Amino acid sequence: MKKILISFFFVFLLMVQPVKAQPLVHLAFLIIPETTTATTNMNMNNTPPPSSSGVIFVDQSKPFTITVDDGYSRPALKKLITLKKQYGASFTCLLFPYGAALKDNEDLFAQLINLGCEVHNHTYHHIYFRHTTAEQQKEEILSTDQVIEHVYKLAKQKRPNIKYFRPPGGFYNLNTIRICKENGYRIMLWNVITEPNGKNLSVDERARYIYSAPKGSIILLHSKERDMDALSKALPVLLKHYGMPAH
Repeated sequence: MKKILISFFFVFLLMVQPVKAQPLVHLAFLIIPETTTATTNMNMNNTPPPSSSGVIFVDQSKPFTITVDDGYSRPALKKLITLKKQYGASFTCLLFPYGAALKDNEDLFAQLINLGCEVHNHTYHHIYFRHTTAEQQKEEILSTDQVIEHVYKLAKQKRPNIKYFRPPGGFYNLNTIRICKENGYRIMLWNVITEPNGKNLSVDERARYIYSAPKGSIILLHSKERDMDALSKALPVLLKHYGMPAH
């Protein structure tokens, strides 16, 4: 009975305390590593990532995946449109705008969808799921889901069968996992970020993080012009390394 009570106590803590996805892969390699396993973070709370719940940190089915969060900057989105026109299907690009930004920039996101990008969920108000109720989390996710549906209709494209949710800041808990599962979402985090620990890095430093990403990496950028400039510098290096045509 004592063991059962202790186990219940720890499950309860996980439900109310968010799991934090630390910024991962902070090393800027001098050469692109040949490893097939992405380096993950050390969890400062000694809580292992709940891999059994299907949370995604890497995707070994692809050489790399570019993901762009937030979606508030029209100049940055226009730069991404230029890159997709230049490189086409050479790289996978998943967009995680929060709902309010998606609604404000639906015309640009519709263009990006037609250029091969996918739009996924990042809450509606970019709320960190630190001290939110299950009802608040569900409202944030489902409100954005409606906007995503509208933008796909605007683009006259079919929405992908697989839907991803990225919690702002990487904060999530068992409520988040349950709500996502009930509504057909998988949680996607990242293993490479261009702003580790919130550092305000230069374009060249950001580019180095991108092109130094191990194989299978999910690379997190934000809709900032500096990140788009870094991506412009890093893409030719990545594509050449993996022998992918720049079409």
